[in-house]
Amino acid sequence: METTVQANARKMSRLKKKFTADNIFNYINNGLLIILSLIMLYPILYLFLSAVSQPTMFREAVNNREFIIIPQGFTFEYILEHLKNVDIWRAYGNTILYTVLGTAISLFITVTCAYVLSRRGLKVVKIFTIMIALTMWLKPGMIATYVNIDNFGLIGSMFGILIPFAVSGYNVILMKTYFQSIPQDIDECAQIDGASHFRILFNIYLPSSIPGLTTIGLFYAIDRWNGYFWAEIILNKDEKYPLQVIIKKILAMTSGESSGNPFEGLVSAYALIIIAIVPMLILFPLIQKYFKKGVMVGSVK
Repeated sequence: METTVQANARKMSRLKKKFTADNIFNYINNGLLIILSLIMLYPILYLFLSAVSQPTMFREAVNNREFIIIPQGFTFEYILEHLKNVDIWRAYGNTILYTVLGTAISLFITVTCAYVLSRRGLKVVKIFTIMIALTMWLKPGMIATYVNIDNFGLIGSMFGILIPFAVSGYNVILMKTYFQSIPQDIDECAQIDGASHFRILFNIYLPSSIPGLTTIGLFYAIDRWNGYFWAEIILNKDEKYPLQVIIKKILAMTSGESSGNPFEGLVSAYALIIIAIVPMLILFPLIQKYFKKGVMVGSVK
């Protein structure tokens, strides 16, 4: 039977293990990460709470400098009002089309370019890698970009926002690094068996690179979904505008209208923003595990 002294010794040993330097660091690190996460998530929560609040009660809470953690008079009035707007749904369809088609085009060009740059033994790989890396710092400028798009006759066409902005040099280098992490022996065995480069790419490299593809696809999809500047300049038609441009125009009209309660326009604006960001908020948690693995594996090499 265990004596009292032995039992106390075991308790002290467990306490010492709990308070080792590594455990203390983990506790502090986890605590700081939780606090940082709450700080980053609160603006999104604030938008949602504001979008479903009554303008008068919301104004009182803001004027009293209250810390808002619950809706101030719950209502879906402004969200439902925007959802009844035909322009919003048309813009939603345009945005989904531009995001899906644009992401597919970007992934295809990025993957094929990264595959060529990842080939070992090609003498021109370093030259092209440097040229692609330079595009991350040397930008042609807004006027030169617009003139270039105009010379190709893409003004007013959806391809004017899909093709010229299809590739990111950073994503190409990230995908190239990911491909280079795949063992060279697999590549050589496939070539000995007579596999073509397209078969090696689509049957070996791509199935092994799902996390990297998901990561880069997410980068492209978010960029397409949030894009509004070039879409407004190039498309020039309300029927072709994506959601972000329509929201910008509606917010501009709302801010210019006189209202007895200016917070009504603010709540309406927050409702519009919530409508725009909900799809990305739903998408990101679904692919988070691939996103994390893709970034880490692509950065090790």
